Amino acid sequence: MQSDYFYAVYYDLLYSHRDVKSEVDFLEHVFHRLSEIPVRSVLDVGCGTGIHSIELAKRGYKVLGVDISEVMISKAKAKAAGLDNVSFVVADARCMEFAEKFDAAIAMYGVISYFTTDDDLLRFLKNLRSALRDGACFVFDTWSMLGVLEKRVYYETPSVHFRKSGSTLAVKEEQWSIDVLDQVSTAEISWSVLDLKRGYVDVMNYKLRLRLYTPRELKHLLSDTGFEVVAMFESFGFKNLSESSSELVVVAKAK
Repeated sequence: MQSDYFYAVYYDLLYSHRDVKSEVDFLEHVFHRLSEIPVRSVLDVGCGTGIHSIELAKRGYKVLGVDISEVMISKAKAKAAGLDNVSFVVADARCMEFAEKFDAAIAMYGVISYFTTDDDLLRFLKNLRSALRDGACFVFDTWSMLGVLEKRVYYETPSVHFRKSGSTLAVKEEQWSIDVLDQVSTAEISWSVLDLKRGYVDVMNYKLRLRLYTPRELKHLLSDTGFEVVAMFESFGFKNLSESSSELVVVAKAK
């Protein structure tokens, strides 16, 4: 099974450990407290199967979800049936032309870490900026080089994680290899999904390259593409970022 199809089929299970409603609570707090303009429309980049897009739509926002995976978008559309204020399109966010400008944008669950080259990242940020109104906020999370290096032994040691929903169990085996000079981690991942009721097992093995950022680097990249960093947090809460934080959440505004 191809990795994008596997993820589309099991996306909600694989992310069942995440508290989506709490994460959207955080987004709403950011919209209200840190955005320079009222937020009514939101662009969700790398939306997957639409878990944040749909939750935002349920709260009254007009949302456009964008993902490069056709199977992800197909599942998102099916999940959003009956909601008329959310739509989904298959597109490459580095070059997609937007018919309207948005009040805010989000890129959840490490989307920008997948842009491992400066060229791809800058194309994405410049294109995203063109889709936002002046003063709009952009919220995203990614991996912090400083915190990951502090916990390098942890990340480079093989680990096992579990997800469970009803009678379905997912087992994730993972090991990172960190290239400090290139600021990229190669993650070797194996998922085993067990349907305990049917006695069915589905397995996917793949490698994933993830870019690791420093806070100062992000400020520079965002500034060069028309953004200004407003705040950085440790997670989807308002806890201040520290050098020990492995993940970071950035709130930027369109200048």
